[in-house]
Amino acid sequence: MLFLIIFISLILSLDAQAFIPERPAILIHGIGVRGGLTWEGIPFLRYLNLQSKSMTDFLVESSGYTLGENLLSYDYDTLDPIEHIASEFATFLDEFLKSSNSESVDLICFSMGGLIARTYLNGTKDPPVKNLITIGTPHRGSYWVEIAEQIKPQSSSWFFTTLETVLSNAELPDSSLGQETYRFLDRVYRFSEYPSLGQMEPEGEFIKNLENYYIPPEINVTCIAGLVLPAFDSALVPESLVEKISERFGAGDLIVPLESALWKNADQTFIVKGPADTTWHSSLTYNPEVQALVKYILSRDYMFSKLESFQKRSK
Repeated sequence: MLFLIIFISLILSLDAQAFIPERPAILIHGIGVRGGLTWEGIPFLRYLNLQSKSMTDFLVESSGYTLGENLLSYDYDTLDPIEHIASEFATFLDEFLKSSNSESVDLICFSMGGLIARTYLNGTKDPPVKNLITIGTPHRGSYWVEIAEQIKPQSSSWFFTTLETVLSNAELPDSSLGQETYRFLDRVYRFSEYPSLGQMEPEGEFIKNLENYYIPPEINVTCIAGLVLPAFDSALVPESLVEKISERFGAGDLIVPLESALWKNADQTFIVKGPADTTWHSSLTYNPEVQALVKYILSRDYMFSKLESFQKRSK
């Protein structure tokens, strides 16, 4: 509350400047989707004005970022193990820092992206990260993993054994299967394994080991969680379904419960409440309150520096 009062005072001051990003921000998406869907939205829906403002649009318009320069979305193969993704991210970040002449970055992570970031930070000496922001990240796993494991296609099924044969033959010199077709079929085949999905099992080895992962104390960690409230007029989820899921698995964003999204060792935590239309898991990055919280965390250092100069002028 104090910071909000200070923020408003500075905005109303005559010489208050707009927020200027102090360092680049890297966006890391979650499982099953590409970064564009998480952070930028679906172009067709945006054109028809059927989708709320995306996180990238918000940060570009309100916070002075430039997409592709000091605001980047890191894409990865969600079928890979989290440790492998974190290792590839480390290489990506090193190359970016060298090419941009930057000393550090802020990480904004959605869902499994937060687990990738924590894995990277645990395995990196003196990581060049100032802020780690996780949005709907299952720090203690998600109950939906068990359900997804049961309904996903199994590698022993007829479909996957046939696909395995096709892919094996495609590696022969005289194969007529195109490269793009091979890549697509390979992803479909690997979906039966999906190791990163299994790693988010609440009682699994990865989540248990995650408790001991180290994050340097100089990195400011923020967790943002969604809390879906039963709403009789929700266009997406009936009120009775929200109540049943909350009673069975715990209140949260219908995918990640609060007790998992709010990591106990975070420096600060926030809960965003609302109907399923704006607060369920996949809509969190489009939620205006979530976006405002992200900007608040990213702008704290800048605003505190402005406060110091503001106080000096007042003396």
